Amino acid sequence: MKKSLFVFIFACAALVCAAARPSRDNVPEEDYTLVIGYPVEGGLCEAPFYIAIERGYFEEEGLKWERYNIEPGTAMNLLTTGQIDVTNNLLATLIQPIANGLDIKIPLALHTGCVKVLVRPDSPIRNPVDLKGKKIGVPSLNSSTAVIPSRVLAALGLKVSGENPDIEFVIYPSAELPLALERGLVDAIGSGDPAATIIENEGKARVVINNATDETLKNEFCCVTPVRTEVIQRHPETVAKFLRAIQKASKWVQENPDETARIITEKRYIAGESATNAQVLKTFNYQASVSQARSAIERNANELQRIGLVASDVDVNALVRNTFFAVPGVPDSLF
Repeated sequence: MKKSLFVFIFACAALVCAAARPSRDNVPEEDYTLVIGYPVEGGLCEAPFYIAIERGYFEEEGLKWERYNIEPGTAMNLLTTGQIDVTNNLLATLIQPIANGLDIKIPLALHTGCVKVLVRPDSPIRNPVDLKGKKIGVPSLNSSTAVIPSRVLAALGLKVSGENPDIEFVIYPSAELPLALERGLVDAIGSGDPAATIIENEGKARVVINNATDETLKNEFCCVTPVRTEVIQRHPETVAKFLRAIQKASKWVQENPDETARIITEKRYIAGESATNAQVLKTFNYQASVSQARSAIERNANELQRIGLVASDVDVNALVRNTFFAVPGVPDSLF
């Protein structure tokens, strides 16, 4: 029933959107303009997107493109309704919707790192296992800041789903999470970088989980480039140009974190200070990879099913086959 309702809602949204705009899918390949979704409130996860703009990599590849500013939590709806063609997203938030019928393709993994769990500086919680019986504040139950800690804690033998779990996730708006932690309304909060590092550097919190350094997750790519299924099928050359440009930009970010931080901070792509953003960038691995996308999808789907966040009747092998897409003309990696 849940899957049917999910598919019905997205189908209705797609019909409404299609009625409101002319289809772009039948445009000849050479005339197609790729619509790239960028978050209104950008983060370091999108650094290669911004560097691709600033260093002209899209133009170097001959890509016709335009930017579409997206509000938090709207990216997948915009993809499925055809308002954007591609964006950046944390893979952890996509597996459950994909298992429930979300039809997208993932051709490239961008980087590792970017999610932390924080506690108050004076908290007795010193290690992840100490979170047993505690409350963790998160913006939603399907957010990466809930899913990634769930995987870490499940690997330690804690129950994270179903009846009587060992951890309680409590929902708060993202902007209110630091205050909820400070007031003791929760024992910990899940946060993405650079916000997490800013809170940490201000002395207001201490890190107990960091997927950039966690032994089980530090080598797994967490951010990917979801692409609208129709555009990747009808305009693969256009998508290939975009992916190659992002690979070039990712390589530049990996090799020039300080300069990247300066550029994207001064250009106001993201908030914060350049030094802090550079500090965080150096904890990520931006070796954008095609094969790592498949590996990350497979591992996430299997682990989420094992810990009860994906239904037991979901065919994980089929999910991986239907979601991963290696676009012709795109190298596995530039490293």
